[in-house]
Amino acid sequence: MGETFTKNELTNANEVMKLNMTDNLEGDDLIFYHSLRAELDTLKKSPKLQTIHHILDHSKSLR
Repeated sequence: MGETFTKNELTNANEVMKLNMTDNLEGDDLIFYHSLRAELDTLKKSPKLQTIHHILDHSKSLR
């Protein structure tokens, strides 16, 4: 039986982390990315481990 999907380097999370995604950007796109980069960094969240466990416990209780 054949595969029903195509694998590429962007479907593998580990490969995506290795790539520098800004290498593929052209002039205007690169300027736009750098203007938004600071704002994008503020959107990153680092929840406490306890919060993650509470969410997972709640999710398991709904099964």
